[in-house]
Amino acid sequence: MTATATRATTTPVDVDDVAAVLSSLSALIRTSRAIGRRLLDESGTSSTPLAVLKVLARGDGHDRPGDLAVATGVAPSVVSRVIARLEEDGLVTRRKDDVDARACHIALTDAGTAHLEHVHREAAARLAPELAGIPAEDLHRMPHLLQELEQAIARAERLPAHHATSTTESH
Repeated sequence: MTATATRATTTPVDVDDVAAVLSSLSALIRTSRAIGRRLLDESGTSSTPLAVLKVLARGDGHDRPGDLAVATGVAPSVVSRVIARLEEDGLVTRRKDDVDARACHIALTDAGTAHLEHVHREAAARLAPELAGIPAEDLHRMPHLLQELEQAIARAERLPAHHATSTTESH
């Protein structure tokens, strides 16, 4: 039986519990963004290049500049400049589309993958001591629970879930 089928046969969820989850999620997002901005400032990295690298790492087919602009929520001209900089830094490569000569596809290089992993490891290393009081079992379940929450919100809002097939990302 699938998780969706299992959910359909369970007792309805209390709306107050859902409201508490959404409130906690909003607080988590605000805190995560604030910390993410500070970490990026300290490392000298901009959030848009990192967002582009994250979208490419998901490997969900959003590899054209226009797709990257939509996925990152920035203007196409900004993405074009970011791609040029990432390409200069050796973090991405650009290849022509076989069907449409006007289009191109952007891909992470090994260096781009390593850079993204480094940024994630740095953030995780900084956060790890603060999570020491959370039971290991809860920490192991958290990525799955957060993915389930993302998928539920996406279903409720009829949006695509970005992490449905990828690993959990840290900021």
